[in-house]
Amino acid sequence: MAVTTNKVIRLTFTTVAGKTFSIALPNPRADLTKAEAEAVMDTIISKNIFITTGGELVGKRDIRVIDTSTNDLFDPPQI
Repeated sequence: MAVTTNKVIRLTFTTVAGKTFSIALPNPRADLTKAEAEAVMDTIISKNIFITTGGELVGKRDIRVIDTSTNDLFDPPQI
């Protein structure tokens, strides 16, 4: 039994078809700023490096830092 924590930054884009596309990156810097995250998103959009089912990435939709904690209450016996 253990408690584990996980932190990711999720960058969410809009596509040319109006759909959303997200990229989750683990362990973002604690001092990461909104401006830095937006600059990365702008670069991803301008370089057109991802192929999605909704087409090219055309806009920024959301930036979230997600911090989760998991408390594992049961470990099965080892055989």
